[in-house]
Amino acid sequence: MGEHSLETPRQLFERLQARLETERGRLDQWQAIEAEYQRKYTEGLAPLETKLHELRMKLVLCFDHAYKNMGLSKAEREFVSELVTEFSAELLLLDAKGELPAGCDAARLKTLYKKHSGLDYDEAAADETEDAKAELIEALELDPDTDLSTFTPTQLLRIIQDQFEDEEAEDLLAMARAALRNTTPNAVAWQAMQDEEAARRQQGTPDLTPVADVPDAGLPQANATLQAQLDEVLHLASYAEEGFKLRYDLDPFASFDPETVLEELDADIVDIQEYISELEHEVMQFSDEGQLKAWLKAMRREVAAIERREGRD
Repeated sequence: MGEHSLETPRQLFERLQARLETERGRLDQWQAIEAEYQRKYTEGLAPLETKLHELRMKLVLCFDHAYKNMGLSKAEREFVSELVTEFSAELLLLDAKGELPAGCDAARLKTLYKKHSGLDYDEAAADETEDAKAELIEALELDPDTDLSTFTPTQLLRIIQDQFEDEEAEDLLAMARAALRNTTPNAVAWQAMQDEEAARRQQGTPDLTPVADVPDAGLPQANATLQAQLDEVLHLASYAEEGFKLRYDLDPFASFDPETVLEELDADIVDIQEYISELEHEVMQFSDEGQLKAWLKAMRREVAAIERREGRD
């Protein structure tokens, strides 16, 4: 039997009332944190992200220059090529959504990607997407002909979280990100989402006026009203969260809580500041051949250590 199959109409009424109050509170929280989050994002995180992407572009150019002009060994050149390929691909993901900073040259990035990987970026990205789709369909035991584009990131997130745990779930989410590689600018997707919501509301939505206590005879109707209200509030909360992800470029394959997003934003700002400092330090290594070789040696050891740990896990 289901968890609530034996509850009385009165118990159902009380449970729906309590759940509705909780979900109304969550919806109110999304509305309450918007202004402060927007300020911190606009003034704090967004300028840092632009600086970070421009630094990564600079590093790509520095690596490419070092490849032939700084006396690197064959192993060092191979490692540099891996870094150029990785950084270029990450920046070109932004370009696909129209979000690459003006200081970054997409055409140059594609040229360097092909130079150092031997592959055409667009073809490689398309192949990666198709491979990820096939692997994800198999892992989730879906019909081989399933069109994953009919799933939203949130739907795939729930499916994966319901069936898998911890590292396995994380691996599948990474696969899902590749399978549903998004090339639509967030602003366009957000506008489309607003248009869809406006059309939905024109069709009529439940009255969310709180339901007062009712006598037993009125419980069936009251419970039906409460369930409709709960469904509507859950939809509005989901709409608020998904819109929030689009407006602030958050991971579509993650869940966010309005109680913690401001703290997470503060932590993101600190992390990106530290990462920028690291990249600025790395750029400085290119001023001296000896420094660059020592840095590359340390980086190769770090990567090897990470790969060994992941292999053991």
